[in-house]
Amino acid sequence: MPSWIADIVAGEGGRVSFDRFMELALYHPDHGYYTGNISEIGAAGDFSTGLTIGKTLARSIAAWVKAETKILRLPTINVIELGGGSGVLATQILQQFLPWHQVRYQIVEISPRLRALQQTRIRSKKAAWHTSIEVALAAVNWEAILVANEFVDAFPCKRYELTSSGWKEIFLRFNGASWKEELTTYPPADYPGISQSDWHLGQRIERHPSYKKWFTDLAAHLRKGSVLTIDYGGTPTEIYRDRRRGTVRAYFRHERRENMEVYREAGRQDITADVNFADLQEWGRELNFETVSYMTQAKFIEAWAPSRSRRQEESAHDYLVDESGMGGIYKVLHQRKREKPEVVS
Repeated sequence: MPSWIADIVAGEGGRVSFDRFMELALYHPDHGYYTGNISEIGAAGDFSTGLTIGKTLARSIAAWVKAETKILRLPTINVIELGGGSGVLATQILQQFLPWHQVRYQIVEISPRLRALQQTRIRSKKAAWHTSIEVALAAVNWEAILVANEFVDAFPCKRYELTSSGWKEIFLRFNGASWKEELTTYPPADYPGISQSDWHLGQRIERHPSYKKWFTDLAAHLRKGSVLTIDYGGTPTEIYRDRRRGTVRAYFRHERRENMEVYREAGRQDITADVNFADLQEWGRELNFETVSYMTQAKFIEAWAPSRSRRQEESAHDYLVDESGMGGIYKVLHQRKREKPEVVS
């Protein structure tokens, strides 16, 4: 059991909310998983993504980017990838453009290790790196198409459990040997999915208010553009069907860990939770984004992947569009910033 995170919690009063624990475990500048310990994504890392399986998804995204650029009437193809992963997505998207196409590809990456990995793999001179979304947007005149592939799930989430006295938030306390969970009355009254669903006692759920905070900052800076969010999740009903303990889990060398094992080896394993896309759409409406489309990954690929690429990678394509597997688990949300009407004097 690493002592560093227990020492921090002791200095913060002896207990922390789950999202604070997750923030420390993933993003502590010295000990965090993403900031200090992740070395690879894919077979050699702790987890794999759809992009490590084939090029079909990247080709679909590239086709969508080209179409959205025309709809938005952008003079340049300005793409901002949020969290560049292993660099595979950027490489594969850039391969879909001809040398004379005006493309500016910005990658927002806070992990020094992943940024170094991306820079060794992405050879294009059209790619540039930033550590904040504000700097990336400034580089493209505040107008861009943002691609968030498995981005939201990495944001620290809050956890709640339904008890006989109502919803309570999960906190953690270190007793000297292990972590113990505590339930504290912090009713998430602003969360419509809680009050509108027929939950059973003991049900656990998650929210990503840290992403809402990030998205609010994005909305304040993005003048014109769209966001494509690809992640595992769905509506609350889809997410929590037969999942009484919620969706939080950890991955260490491709081993899935759940329940109290999530608290093991903080900083050395990934921690994640399913994304509630109903939240994302509601937050978007509040921040002047319209939902253009919301569908499964399977339907997105069928709509945007050229038939030629499907034939070239038939086995990988079939896996990515399997509605009973990855093609249905992953959802794709397209949100577009509403342009403010011009004021006629």
